[in-house]
Amino acid sequence: ENLLSKCSYCFKNPSFSKYLLVSIGMKMYLSLPEQTRLTPGHCLLVPMEHTTSFLTADEEVWQEMELFRQALTEMFSKEGRVPLFLETAMMFRKQQHSFLEVIPLPKDLHHQAPMYFRKALTECEEEWAQNVKLVDTRGRGLRRSIPKGFPYFNVEFGSRGGFAHVIEEEHKFPALFGREIVGGMLKLDPSAYMRPHKVPFEEMKQ
Repeated sequence: ENLLSKCSYCFKNPSFSKYLLVSIGMKMYLSLPEQTRLTPGHCLLVPMEHTTSFLTADEEVWQEMELFRQALTEMFSKEGRVPLFLETAMMFRKQQHSFLEVIPLPKDLHHQAPMYFRKALTECEEEWAQNVKLVDTRGRGLRRSIPKGFPYFNVEFGSRGGFAHVIEEEHKFPALFGREIVGGMLKLDPSAYMRPHKVPFEEMKQ
């Protein structure tokens, strides 16, 4: 309970950073990330109630998330970009609030994203891992691909579906795995995605 009272992502908590808000729904909100943005438009989709993974979220959260995703995809499409949707759900005992990271990429680079993530996911963790390293969620969705209660990483490529991965060794799996792949694709300085820093409010307004 003490952990939840300090969660900065819970909408009703005093520690919630209201200045990051972009849009509010009934079950979710859209916000800017506190840390370094990898591309213009980089944002977060977050359940208002404390949720440790989207697999444990209720149907209303999923329905509203889909509406947000459709709106963001349409908005970025007008700019010639397509969003990646990333979620890392692990270390459940720490009761970390889950969120969906939204990172828009230029269409030509976005088209290459499945190749980058396929390679990274098939090479991650140990060769003797018991679970299939790469689960294709196209046509099935995350909820029919990964059992509840398992830690996982999930990436979706706009509206084209994506890949999921069951995390077997949480202490070895990078918490910023998705950011690392995207940062490498964008050829950014590693400090932007390996050691993201809190962005001052004045810088966010630019």
